[in-house]
Amino acid sequence: MTAVILFVFGAMVGSFLNVVGLRWDTKNFGGRSHCPLCSKTLKWWELVPILSFLALRSRCRGCDGKISWQYPTIEILTGLVFLSIYNLQLTTYNKIILILVFCIYIVIGIYDIRHKIIPDSLVYTVILLSVVGRWLSVSSTLDWLAGPILFAFFATLWLLSRGRAIGFGDAKLGLSVGLLLGAAQGFSAIILAFWIGALIFVPYLFLDRFGFLKNAKGLTIKSEVPFAPFIVSGAWIALVFDLNILHVPLF
Repeated sequence: MTAVILFVFGAMVGSFLNVVGLRWDTKNFGGRSHCPLCSKTLKWWELVPILSFLALRSRCRGCDGKISWQYPTIEILTGLVFLSIYNLQLTTYNKIILILVFCIYIVIGIYDIRHKIIPDSLVYTVILLSVVGRWLSVSSTLDWLAGPILFAFFATLWLLSRGRAIGFGDAKLGLSVGLLLGAAQGFSAIILAFWIGALIFVPYLFLDRFGFLKNAKGLTIKSEVPFAPFIVSGAWIALVFDLNILHVPLF
């Protein structure tokens, strides 16, 4: 029963995070939820996480426009984040910090997908929370240095490529991930981010190249791809499974 309650509550938070990610830095941040296609104000029963999407068959009742799969996907993922972090063998304070940070990570991922940029206000907030989380944890010197090391890695890629290979916001996000997770999990998270990115980008590039994808936008090897969602995914997987891909010594 606790697991069900946690998942449902996480899904409800995920519904809110969807709104925040889509409306961040816009003039219509407040106000009632509405269909992005016909602007129809949604009833309460059209806003029930996951279930409303299924009941409506991913269609708006007003204009019959297709509802993005982003909504239930974020709701399900946020529910899983709440459930998985709750089950970790950590103090209550650490769990609270982790949940707060990953909620903001999800908003960052949504925003990066839409705008190809990471808002400074969000990334600086998670950096601060990650410092607090690292301070509350049993840490080695390398755990404290993991954040600056990842920042330097991404910043070097950004500098050498003049911003074409990676964004500077990814460097700031790497700083947060390293501080939050420590050396073993933090380095594993970034390795996973590149693996996940390759597993998604390369097949998509192949299918688009040979015309298997409808409504594709001409994705090429030079296309700008948001990397924050991959970093966030890698961070969550590394945390939940306590990964140490590089076999970093644990002290």
